[in-house]
Amino acid sequence: MNIFYAPPSQINNGFAELLDQEAIHASKVMRVREGDSLTVVDGEGGRYQGIVRRITKKSVQVEINHEQHSSRPKPQFMLGMGIIKKRDRLEFAVEKAIELGAAQICLFRSEHTIKENVRMDRLKSIAVSSMKQSLQSHLCDIEVYHSLEVMMETISADNIMVAHEKVDESNDIDYQSLSAAEKILLLVGPEGGFSDNEIDAFIDKGADLVSLGTNRLRAETAAVAFLSQFL
Repeated sequence: MNIFYAPPSQINNGFAELLDQEAIHASKVMRVREGDSLTVVDGEGGRYQGIVRRITKKSVQVEINHEQHSSRPKPQFMLGMGIIKKRDRLEFAVEKAIELGAAQICLFRSEHTIKENVRMDRLKSIAVSSMKQSLQSHLCDIEVYHSLEVMMETISADNIMVAHEKVDESNDIDYQSLSAAEKILLLVGPEGGFSDNEIDAFIDKGADLVSLGTNRLRAETAAVAFLSQFL
């Protein structure tokens, strides 16, 4: 099953319109033809089934015959992750986090962050691709924060958990305490991990330090391992 993306602005009067790369992917790569059935998601919980009525060089128009709308699953998981130096590893972490159900990804600069620039255009493209790959209908929101302090002041969460290699392995995740939470923030440091000052600040905010096991993990591996605990 393949799904395609059209934001709400491209869904009007009983039609969904694929534009630009989505239209090219549908018509040139997937060889969609007029009369074919198609599924479109709008990134906000809407899923539409319909029939392709018109194909042009830059547009595929789908007449909607069925639609359904859903809310994000609860709890919502937000991944806070230190910006990784290597672009391919950062993009891997973002891709897999979305496939695993992250509702929001917050990339931040911290004391041990090396990389300065982030290609948001690439990350947003990955977000769309990962949403479609995992057959979701909600588009993950990706934000970049210039400091960890700003991110912590901006993000609102019922529970905060920090993956930290220096805590005892017995400090595992208390799933029962999360049952009533609506938003959960999972924090993973960049290469080099969090500084002692940052860990102290997390504790002051009531965060729980948890272990992901005895092995030392790369930042992108830790992000995937952390989110996979909640599948």
